[in-house]
Amino acid sequence: FTYSNHDVTSRTQLCQDVTISNSPPKPKSAAVSKHMSGIRTKRTGVEQRARKVLRGERVKFKGNVKSLPGSPDLVIPELGIVIFVNGCFWHGCPRCYTAPKHNRAWWNKKIAGNRRRDRRVTRKLRDQGYSVIHLWEHDSDKRMQVRVRGALKSSKK
Repeated sequence: FTYSNHDVTSRTQLCQDVTISNSPPKPKSAAVSKHMSGIRTKRTGVEQRARKVLRGERVKFKGNVKSLPGSPDLVIPELGIVIFVNGCFWHGCPRCYTAPKHNRAWWNKKIAGNRRRDRRVTRKLRDQGYSVIHLWEHDSDKRMQVRVRGALKSSKK
């Protein structure tokens, strides 16, 4: 199979037309900009719920450990358990994620990059001997508790 010169030119132009910048897109409005800048990255509501679950299990944990790959949200050092509390939008939850209508291509690229980074970090941590749990924003407190108890039970064997 070969391309004619016309095909190559039109494909090159097409690729140039859909080039996606690494810099964030311009916000749709000032209200959107204000909303996005107010999104927290630490001690979010869902992370607080996960902390409550861990306290209920009477487990000592540390938060936002920068010395580990990916700066995990919660770490139980004595048991080698690392917990990430993922927002459904930012981490591309397979159940909940829907790309925004505005700047869809940029967001799809951004979220795909976040998911690749999450897989890479999980691999690194597992290679270091950690058990890694990803809790999702949509998880109920009961679901979080079941996941945490399962990890605790496995680590004590």
